[in-house]
Amino acid sequence: MLMPVLAGFFIMGFCDMVAPVTSRIAAEFPPESRRFVDFLPTMVFLWFLLLSIPVAAWMNRWGRKRTALLGYAFTFVGLALPFVAGEGCSLGIYFAGFGLLGVGNTIVQVAVNPLLATIVPSARMTGYLTVGQIFRNVSLLLVAPLVTLFAAWTGSWRGLLLLYALLTVVGGIWLQAVAVPEPDVRTDAVRFADCFRLLRNRTVLLCTGGVACFIAADIGINFVAVRLIDSPMSMLTSTGFYACRIVGTLVGAWLLIRYSDVKYLLLNMGVALGLCIALLFVHDRIAIYAITGVLGFAMACVFATFYAVATKAAADRSNEVAGLMILAIAAGVLPGPVCGAMIAWTGNPHAGIWFPSVCVGYMFWAAERLARNQSKIKDYA
Repeated sequence: MLMPVLAGFFIMGFCDMVAPVTSRIAAEFPPESRRFVDFLPTMVFLWFLLLSIPVAAWMNRWGRKRTALLGYAFTFVGLALPFVAGEGCSLGIYFAGFGLLGVGNTIVQVAVNPLLATIVPSARMTGYLTVGQIFRNVSLLLVAPLVTLFAAWTGSWRGLLLLYALLTVVGGIWLQAVAVPEPDVRTDAVRFADCFRLLRNRTVLLCTGGVACFIAADIGINFVAVRLIDSPMSMLTSTGFYACRIVGTLVGAWLLIRYSDVKYLLLNMGVALGLCIALLFVHDRIAIYAITGVLGFAMACVFATFYAVATKAAADRSNEVAGLMILAIAAGVLPGPVCGAMIAWTGNPHAGIWFPSVCVGYMFWAAERLARNQSKIKDYA
């Protein structure tokens, strides 16, 4: 049961390829149109804002596995559309395709995270979610090498779209073939207010903000990092970031079984904040590669920790918590326009790092609050 569900995390990573390939898509269009390409990541992540809560409510009636399979279908169409349209297609095709990709990814993320929670022990959920992030990070790690490989073989990066579309079909068939136990389907309607009422829980509120800032920082760092190095090899910053994140998730999966998840998060966010500040001033190419890589390691277990802590704080409302957590991923709409505007305004690509730095600063503060709350609970017990 575990492997086909974890494969869903690999498919989740497909939407994150949009930010690294925007520079290649921009090269297909005249200069006056390129500023609109920066909004392609926005088109993907907009649907997390619009659909996550309705999908979470609908999933109570339809089931998590069937909801995930629907998300796979949208993901396939979103990837296949710009590939079938061919080289030189209009920018509108990219927006439509990546929009459908965003719809599919929203549905997949709302469904697969709680689906995993049904087959693993609650005490180990942070560790298993971290393992899921390893699968997701592998798909992100492969983006730059595959883009380079397809460009060398065919003269175009677009073969990546076909490959990911086919892998989505394989993942859907695999999940369909396996019987995964689920909670009893609920017939009661879940309203928007029911989900947002969970934000009265301070832990859920802190974690929702943490997930939003994590996604914004993650996309922002990769958006800016490729622009800090004036070289055709600049996408290696993304490769290094996700390679080190995989190492970080492996280390985290081992440590989180033995140590406090929020204290580990606090340590990593302190390191990440210092590295973001350093990246504002560093211009050496090797140093930028190194800093970006260590940032990937430091941010490896962030999503899993925030998600698991929030779910434990409202264990009887796990579908609604999933909706809130995935809603927070809508923060991915911000880095492209915000970082792009800061770079354009100052004429300095390093200025774009300010935005993810602020996001990391919030995560450090939230981790400190969660660690303090956890200590108080233990003292009371």
